[in-house]
Amino acid sequence: MHRHNKSALPPASVRDKAPGMRGSSRSRRLFITAAMAVACLGSEATLAATRYPAGPIKIVVPFSPGGGTDVIFRIVGAHLADELGESVVIENRPGAAGTIGANHVAKANPDGHTLLGYHIAMVTAHHVQKNLPYDPIKDFTPVGLVSAATNAVVVNSALPVKTFADLVKLAKEKPGEIHFGSSGLGGSDHLGGEMVQMATGIKLTHVPYKGGGPANIAAAAGEIQMTAGTIAQSGPLVKSGKLRALVVMQPERNPEWPDIPGATEAGYPGLNYQTWFGMWGPAGIPPEVLTKITTALEKVLQREEVKKSLLGAGVAPKYMSPEAFGKMTKSEYDKWNEALKGKF
Repeated sequence: MHRHNKSALPPASVRDKAPGMRGSSRSRRLFITAAMAVACLGSEATLAATRYPAGPIKIVVPFSPGGGTDVIFRIVGAHLADELGESVVIENRPGAAGTIGANHVAKANPDGHTLLGYHIAMVTAHHVQKNLPYDPIKDFTPVGLVSAATNAVVVNSALPVKTFADLVKLAKEKPGEIHFGSSGLGGSDHLGGEMVQMATGIKLTHVPYKGGGPANIAAAAGEIQMTAGTIAQSGPLVKSGKLRALVVMQPERNPEWPDIPGATEAGYPGLNYQTWFGMWGPAGIPPEVLTKITTALEKVLQREEVKKSLLGAGVAPKYMSPEAFGKMTKSEYDKWNEALKGKF
């Protein structure tokens, strides 16, 4: 005979839906668990910020020593160490217009201890180098703009030209025979050389190196005839007489090179090009850690000693917050995408 068990519970499907029964208890437990997880994440982020920096900070410069980017971030890095209370190490990882070093940072732990000191090639290399292993917008945390620099056209001192007009004349007589060096495809100095060709109608031959420093050394040695990188790159060799500066790539003369004509004075107002330098970290740096880094960076760029050193290297300190820098980076990415479309 079938006996009815008054204590039997309804089926699970009914219990889960019944008000005040086990389903609601389960929902409460899930809610509490989720809330605790969020609280723990918040605590971990706060703890990370409290402990940051927990060791040496590495700024990856994706070029060889001696180039403009290297010079800038060695100046900034030394003072950043003072602000953060930890040593800051510059690690040079040259190659492929900086994309090898950039990829290293993109894959690094986003704890704020590995940063990237790079320049405009961050948003241009993607357009001229196919199948890069990272996305320049999505795979990085913008930290801040650091400086802006004027590019200049410089040549080997033995080249029989005294002015930029002389160079244009010689290049038209010998199309493709004047070689210009750069830090690689999509690098700042590569774009500078492309800008020279677009503004004048001459034909040059591009020779990539592992950094702006090696490219300028090659020009001084006569391996190539010209570079169109930043003043910070070519400045020491111009001062030593091994390279000759013909024009700065901005409308007016540059205060650091008062004897060299600007583009308008040289007769080519369209020869207007400036390189900017910034700092990034891997995507996902905790906001509290990012704030510590950017606060320190802003203070560093306000130091009179830093301003003097950067200006002496041919670049102007120019801080920009992570939010503003992120917007600028995206805008520059879109602009150069349009400008370089179909050229490579």
